[in-house]
Amino acid sequence: MDWVQDQPLPGQSLADAVRAITGTEVVLATGAALSLILWLRGHRRQAVLLAGGLLLLLVLQATVKGLVDRPRPDPDSVDVRAGYSSPSFPSGHAMSGSLLYGFLLYLSLTLPLARGAAIAMAASAAVLIAASGPVNVWLGVHWPSDVLGGWLWSSLILLPLVAADNLHAPDI
Repeated sequence: MDWVQDQPLPGQSLADAVRAITGTEVVLATGAALSLILWLRGHRRQAVLLAGGLLLLLVLQATVKGLVDRPRPDPDSVDVRAGYSSPSFPSGHAMSGSLLYGFLLYLSLTLPLARGAAIAMAASAAVLIAASGPVNVWLGVHWPSDVLGGWLWSSLILLPLVAADNLHAPDI
């Protein structure tokens, strides 16, 4: 953790930006808007899967955080550079961000999009997923294991969503 915090990157501004767009509330609002857009554009199965995944995220994240109730890194031991309001494990930013942006990454590979748009969407989603972990450790608000836990818990939601979409059931 000390080594990560000693690095010049990501820097406070970039870390704050990544943290802002991976927060659970922002992910839920963005995901709800994306679900609506998918629905209106005729991708109803994907819309329903994303909406269901977001609801499951909300319940699972709160449940696991409440059961584990792990304390955040101690400000006497690390430089805490951001605020927080819930227990440490799993990282809600890593979990929420990787669910939404993981689903966007999947959509960029499967929906009929212009090549440039698909590449931009996939690259942006991948960068946000990858950045959400080190950013939260750099900010001193999560242990590395919290981030790994967030990524793993979100995969327990994301992978079944992708599998369900790949069953090729007729659109709703």
